[in-house]
Amino acid sequence: KIAKRGRFGAFLLEDHALLRDMVGTARNHLDVPVTCKIRLLWSDDQTVALARMLQDAGASMITVHGRTREQKGRDTGPADWKGIERVKAAVSVPVIANGGMENKAQADACIASTGCDGVMLGEAALENPAVFEGVRTGDRQEDLAEEYLGIVETYPTEARN
Repeated sequence: KIAKRGRFGAFLLEDHALLRDMVGTARNHLDVPVTCKIRLLWSDDQTVALARMLQDAGASMITVHGRTREQKGRDTGPADWKGIERVKAAVSVPVIANGGMENKAQADACIASTGCDGVMLGEAALENPAVFEGVRTGDRQEDLAEEYLGIVETYPTEARN
């Protein structure tokens, strides 16, 4: 309710003029690349038009979640890789696929299917920090944490202010 009322998150996707202004302003005033993450809209044509508009406004990369705003949670069915593929074919900036991948094999299959430049995993990486290694940590998450702490001790860095 708050996101809808405030027009942020996936609800911001409804206001293309505001999105264009936000991306353009950021692009014109920042010295870093501007990237955008979107969800699929109600039709492929609408999603492609949105992605092209974001690219034209100055987005350097677009991440596409392969589900609509109405599809929430992990039990919403598979992500629509065809919709992501259509965005990839329509723009010249790098496109990152998101949604519905829980392991490295699925991420590799998504890249092969969509032609995307990479993938973004959220929940899968939180549940399994070694997902990109192609293994399941399961009960070994403590071992992974200890390995990480060992690396931190071996290669200390200065604290940043």
